[in-house]
Amino acid sequence: MTLDELVTLIQSQQQKKLSPVKELILRQAWEGLTYTTMAQSFHYEADYLKKVAAELWQSLSDIFGEPVNKTNIRTSFESRPLSLLQNQLVEKQDRAATASSLPPLNPQFPGSALPLNSAVYVSRPPLEERACHEITRPGGLVRIKAPKRMGKSSLIIRMLAHAEEQPYQVVYLDFQSFSNGTLESLTKFLRWFCSSISRQLEMEPRLDDYWDAEIGSGMSCTLYLKRYVLAQLTRPLVLVLNEADQLFTETTIAQGFFPLLRSWHEEAKRLELMQQLRLVVAYSTEAYIPLNVNQSPFNVGLPIKLPPFTLAQIQDLALRYGITWPDGETGTQKLLPLQAMTGGHPYLVQLALYHLCQGGVNLEQLLQDAPTLSGIYSDHLRNYLNNLQARPELIDALKQVVTAEQSITLTPKFAYELHSMGLVTLKGNQVSPSCDLYRMYFRLQLP
Repeated sequence: MTLDELVTLIQSQQQKKLSPVKELILRQAWEGLTYTTMAQSFHYEADYLKKVAAELWQSLSDIFGEPVNKTNIRTSFESRPLSLLQNQLVEKQDRAATASSLPPLNPQFPGSALPLNSAVYVSRPPLEERACHEITRPGGLVRIKAPKRMGKSSLIIRMLAHAEEQPYQVVYLDFQSFSNGTLESLTKFLRWFCSSISRQLEMEPRLDDYWDAEIGSGMSCTLYLKRYVLAQLTRPLVLVLNEADQLFTETTIAQGFFPLLRSWHEEAKRLELMQQLRLVVAYSTEAYIPLNVNQSPFNVGLPIKLPPFTLAQIQDLALRYGITWPDGETGTQKLLPLQAMTGGHPYLVQLALYHLCQGGVNLEQLLQDAPTLSGIYSDHLRNYLNNLQARPELIDALKQVVTAEQSITLTPKFAYELHSMGLVTLKGNQVSPSCDLYRMYFRLQLP
């Protein structure tokens, strides 16, 4: 039997679905990789993989009634044909998987975070598994970096669901929604930060009991977190800071706040109380503010970079939307122009497939109209253009990128800002349009 048939057979005979990390171990063991190599390749701890693997081999031994381990997994099954019953189970599982992947009758219009039960959420193993594992580690820190609308919020929803299953306390702060005056000073921001945490945990804010002007707002914030918030909790706290790059333009606040995050992460290495804090920081681009390398939270913890969709993922998503023509190898080739136009950007792909599944337009016409004022991306592109109008220097930088015949270099600040907007990709110091859609549209629209 093939490895895929074995995986499907295992799925059909277990009450619980084979977890992503167990499937990862199974597939890597089939290829003869060591636990050390797996750990290095996928950023797990080798001891953790060995522990999960022991559970996997025991469950497989129970299913097949014979010893199964890392050494004999391939030799035991590769030359073994499926029995009639096993073949029926595999076919049944395949039919169930196909049925479960069908989209709802009214798929959600793309643009917002996808709920847990979404049929069109595309997982990116092993990223989800690694991120969820990291927040179960004492003092864990996860850094999720990706341009806007790449799926950061959808991933965070799944991480929070995992945290609540543990069960942990969770606090979610979105830095796009500050109250008036919050960013006037570091002190006002940190008091908002502490108050927001307290209120989400249904604790009475008691800022004045811990705030001391003589020791400064940073130390006051740390004492409040330690002695008031964490001291009262009986479970770990997962603190999510989404859109953290909104602070990058607030230099004074950023230079006071981000070193605090780093210090809390470092303190967890020696203080048991701080090990209860698990941080998740999501942002769109690199920090272009000056931060001491030893005080920055953007070079520690587990980095998660959300990549564009691959061609195979675009094909899988198209089928989930109920579009049948992308099926098979020929269908894959038909999707290549869509991948080129969108660069595999999740939102742009989702929007195209949403319109295709509604009928009334075919792929060829959709792509022809895509970079024009009458295309499906017109609102999306116009919003970009409106935001750029107030930034002539950014317009000039983008114009250089889209009119160049090859990738170019830009001032780091402009490169990072354009990248955070999702308009360009960065490879080393080289900058290029993130997709044909932006190259074609902005070539015509920028003055």
